[in-house]
Amino acid sequence: MVLVENEKSLRTLAMLRYQADRYQAMGNGSMCQRVNAEIRRLMEKMSAEAKN
Repeated sequence: MVLVENEKSLRTLAMLRYQADRYQAMGNGSMCQRVNAEIRRLMEKMSAEAKN
């Protein structure tokens, strides 16, 4: 079960990184920042889960 959740998180992370790149390419800085904040939250969550 942990593997499934980890894989789901990695897919979500890849999707968010793609979105951030697209927003940056379009010159939409505020949305890019919002997506990057979500990426940081997900990374912190994954890091905390990995330590347990």
